[in-house]
Amino acid sequence: MIRQITNLSLITSFFLLISCAGEKSAPQLSEFEIEHGIGPVTEEVQISDEIDPELADRGEQVFRGLCVMCHNEVDSSIAPSMKGILDNRSPEYVMNMILNPVGMSRRHPSRTNQQESYFTSMPFQSVSLDDARAIVEYFRLADSENP
Repeated sequence: MIRQITNLSLITSFFLLISCAGEKSAPQLSEFEIEHGIGPVTEEVQISDEIDPELADRGEQVFRGLCVMCHNEVDSSIAPSMKGILDNRSPEYVMNMILNPVGMSRRHPSRTNQQESYFTSMPFQSVSLDDARAIVEYFRLADSENP
């Protein structure tokens, strides 16, 4: 009888250990990360009130070369439209999403929830910090021209 109880205890402990092994506590995000995303942009980006047309042009070129195949004028099953993105997200958040799409999709609560809406995850496109900033400027210009 004692042997059966010992075996049952061992089996129960084994299954309990296995069931808990996959659980990981969610990493704590700072207030900045919650508002502005997770990635290399860890401070607020200084943005002038005036749009820099040269920077916006460079951002448009990068966006059209790497992003427009998924992020077109309307939401799709692949990716959301970027129209008005800066009305809802900070420039830092957008830049962190561009520069750290995998980390954002896995760790940021707004991205993990939104990820279920699309069939694919955003891939890392080897965009530089300067080009990510240029894309933000392009979004600012596009939104100012088509409110």
